[in-house]
Parts: sequence; structure tokens; C-alpha cells
Amino acid sequence: MMDVCHAPQYLPDLVLDIIFSNLELPDLFSCMLVCQNWYRVINDGRAEPWKLMCRRKIPKELLKSELLSQLHNHKAKLRALYHSWNPDDCSMHIVVKQNGFTLHRNPVAQSTDMARTKIGYNSGKHVWEITWTGPLGTVAMVGVSTKEAPVHCSGYLPLLGIDKHSWGWNLIDNVLLHNGVSHGNYPLLNNAPKYQIGEKLQLILDSENGILHFEKCNEFLGIAFKNLPKTKLYPSVSAVYGNTEISVVYIGKPLYG
Repeated sequence: MMDVCHAPQYLPDLVLDIIFSNLELPDLFSCMLVCQNWYRVINDGRAEPWKLMCRRKIPKELLKSELLSQLHNHKAKLRALYHSWNPDDCSMHIVVKQNGFTLHRNPVAQSTDMARTKIGYNSGKHVWEITWTGPLGTVAMVGVSTKEAPVHCSGYLPLLGIDKHSWGWNLIDNVLLHNGVSHGNYPLLNNAPKYQIGEKLQLILDSENGILHFEKCNEFLGIAFKNLPKTKLYPSVSAVYGNTEISVVYIGKPLYG
């Protein structure tokens, strides 16, 4: 029988919750590597540290909003915040609102403006939910890009997809674009309807197989792009309409794997 003096000694979960609740995200991740018991306590998405950190970083009304309704625990909501729009990687005519999840395109004539998320991927499968909550204008693009893709150009152009560093779907004419060349109509459905303001699009990036596709109302819209490079890709949008707003929420891995 094991000597009591040499048996593993664990702090109660309640005590660990109090300690971990005073840490920031990088420190929490470091603590998860210490031992299996700490990993178990922190990895619970409903644990107190995630709840308190959410309260510090995300306004209360936003936590309960429709925007984050698909995220069922505080850990997932905090993770989505760290995957939201990057205020340092967008056009000068775009302002990322205080909540971080929504961008506002200022009314500037003869300008096309783009924004990327804070985090991109070159491995795994990932899902983001993107919603246009303002007018689309004559060009409204959604897709992915590398850090090398420009975030601004003069005129009203399909900026996302204009060069080799980005891949975009124009919601106005339902056309795919990459490297300035049309890659056909999309969605791949008979009599595909145009996107309507407020509809939630799911952007699914399969970095393992180099595939990008979209879903709407749980309906598969077809594969948009294949043979994507292994470089890190970021969900992106480009817009031309003044005062339009676009939200992004990182959902995580797709349910089907």
C-alpha cells in the first residue's frame, strides 16, 4: 500500500479555480502543461477562470447576444474574441468596433477596403461565422487571404481575389475570384439565391486538404476553392459600401470532423 506521505497531493478544484481566475490567457495555457490535474480543471469550458476572464474582456450584453449564441461556454466565447477582426490588419477606412467581432467601413468614395482576422491557420479544419449586417453595395467579397494580400485599393473592385494571395466569393454576382481570374459561379446549386443582409454564412477552411467551402443554414454550398497553399490563411472580407458592418465569430472545428 502506498505510504500516505508519498501519495499525490492535489489542491481542491475550488482553490485551483480561485488561483487560475487571476491569470491571463497565456499563463493559463502554460498551467495546462504542468500536470493532468491542472489540465483537467482548466480545460473545462465552464470553469470559473474562463467565466471571469470573459467578464473582464467581453461586455455582459455581448456575452448574451445573438452574435455569440452558437458558442455554449465561456471558453469558446473567449477563444472567438481572440479570433476576431484584427484592427492592425485592415484598411485605414475600416474601424473595428469595441466588441472586436464587428467592423465598420467608413463612407469613403472610390475605395475598396479589406480586413483580416487576428488568427489564421495552415493546419486543421476550422469554422467561422460571417454576417453582413449592412448594405452590400456593388462589390461584397468573403473568403481567405495571406498576410501579403493588400487591404486597400482605389475604385470599387473585387479586392479579395484580385491577386495570387487571396481567394474570394463576390456575394453580389455569385462569382469566385482568385489571382484576378473568375473561377466560376458559386454557390454550386441550381437557381442559387443571392445573399441577403443578416444571413449567417459559415466559412469552413480545411487546411489539411487545401479546401475552402461555405455553408448557409446548415446547407453545403459546394467547394469554392481547392489546392489552397500550405501557408497561413486568414478569413477576410472586402467591402465598398459606406457604413456597412460585418461580423465574424470563430466557431471552432466542424462537427463532422
